[in-house]
Amino acid sequence: MKIWALDDGIPGHWSMTEGLIRLIGSARDVEVTRIRVIWRWGSARHLFQRAENLGLRVPAWCVSSAAYFEPPLDGLPSPDLIVSRGGVTLFANAWLAGRRDCSNVFIGKLRQMPPSRYSAVILRQDERIEPPYFPLPLFPTRIDPTTFEQKAIEFPWSTARPTGRVVSLLIGGDGSGYHYTESDWLALAAGMVEWHRLHGVCWCVTTSRRTPALVEKLIQDSVPREAIHEAVWWHQGDRRPCMVAFLAVAEQVFCTEDSMSMLEEVIASGRPLVSLSPAEAKPNSLFQGFLASRVKAGRMVRLPLVDFGEIHGEYPVPNPNQWNLVAPGMMEAGVRELLKFLKL
Repeated sequence: MKIWALDDGIPGHWSMTEGLIRLIGSARDVEVTRIRVIWRWGSARHLFQRAENLGLRVPAWCVSSAAYFEPPLDGLPSPDLIVSRGGVTLFANAWLAGRRDCSNVFIGKLRQMPPSRYSAVILRQDERIEPPYFPLPLFPTRIDPTTFEQKAIEFPWSTARPTGRVVSLLIGGDGSGYHYTESDWLALAAGMVEWHRLHGVCWCVTTSRRTPALVEKLIQDSVPREAIHEAVWWHQGDRRPCMVAFLAVAEQVFCTEDSMSMLEEVIASGRPLVSLSPAEAKPNSLFQGFLASRVKAGRMVRLPLVDFGEIHGEYPVPNPNQWNLVAPGMMEAGVRELLKFLKL
């Protein structure tokens, strides 16, 4: 099966696109071409979407003037399927599928585009809408729990692979309506100290490109060295791919709440997730719906950072809705149904 995977340059969007392709690859032999969608004039795509919603087809010369693709599409064999996520790819996904006469899948809300221009639209499982909307238990991710043991073995631990009460902490930063202040970061460090002191947990912590550099120093200065078994500090040049290894060894995972893709990757791992939110948190309606659905389903617990440093509760953190962790093979089964739906 030939797949064109459209990329808008946003890592979180690409991780879901890549995740869907991984799942399809578990059921079919796939040949993937990654295509970057670049708009010369960003406003043009909104005009094109409105035109499509009115039933007007945008001519090729208009699209070629407003956008281009890397690599160029001339000479590429037509795909069997086009997949993507992100508003930058929304119009291009439908337009290319129409020109190449192939199936197409979009992950997320369609905004102004008509549903009839897509073979399938992936939404949350609790959004029960008629075709082409197709619900999956989770949004697709790159996380494959069957690889955990091998990834943990292969990871270059600074000392040895941790055992016992290991908790992983994934730190993001400002974005998606979330803004962190110094008091939020101080509460994060205080919580790490308290959980180690009260429950003897050992932290595996990683920062990201969006984490302020000063946060790394704040944690290093505030948290006892014996409380952190392993740390991957992005701003200090550590680029070890640690996500899967840290999920593999964790009893529980704490994650800042600013990235839907990061939260969904933890949920897909089957580990109990506690999300940490700053005082200033204003996610959009899509993100709010995602959070509410995952809490209701027993996949995660939300905790304000202000409470993280003061908490003296039970470990691991209990779930008032009862933990309902993702079962192995759940997503693979869902994607097999999707392929039947697409007749591929």
